[in-house]
Amino acid sequence: MVVVNDFCSLIGLVYMLVFGRVSYYYFVLLALVLMWFMVYRLPYCYSVYLFSVFLFCVVFVMFVSLFMCRIFNNVDGFFACFVPLGTPLWICFLVCLAESISYVIRPVVLVLRPFINISLGCFGAVALGNLCFVNCWWGLVLVGLFFYEVFVVLIHWYIVSSILDFSVDH
Repeated sequence: MVVVNDFCSLIGLVYMLVFGRVSYYYFVLLALVLMWFMVYRLPYCYSVYLFSVFLFCVVFVMFVSLFMCRIFNNVDGFFACFVPLGTPLWICFLVCLAESISYVIRPVVLVLRPFINISLGCFGAVALGNLCFVNCWWGLVLVGLFFYEVFVVLIHWYIVSSILDFSVDH
């Protein structure tokens, strides 16, 4: 039986059981991203400015730190990942070019995708909330939208964590 006496112990327990292969600080930042995404499902918590600053200061900086660690630890290995093993020589240049473009676009996707989709979900919830003044049955649609948006938040958190996880080795 495991006794958890505070929130940090709970985070540490979840980290050891689920994410034992990644850094604790990386896990805490990903948990912070998930928590921030979920807080925006609550009414009157959304701010375009704060959300964009958060995405840039946390998610983009996480990607840049992974990039810098890979460059400083093994620069040859970093550039070697742009051409997968077994690629024919005649197509290596195109594969390397495509992988380079993909790597440059990755931080843009990390920031813009959650920003656009979660922002549209918040604005859509406001629009449906205003329809509740017309007919109270729109409240049921609003409850359904809430659960749908929680699902969208979980999907976007998974996408962000997967892209960052993929950026560790590739």
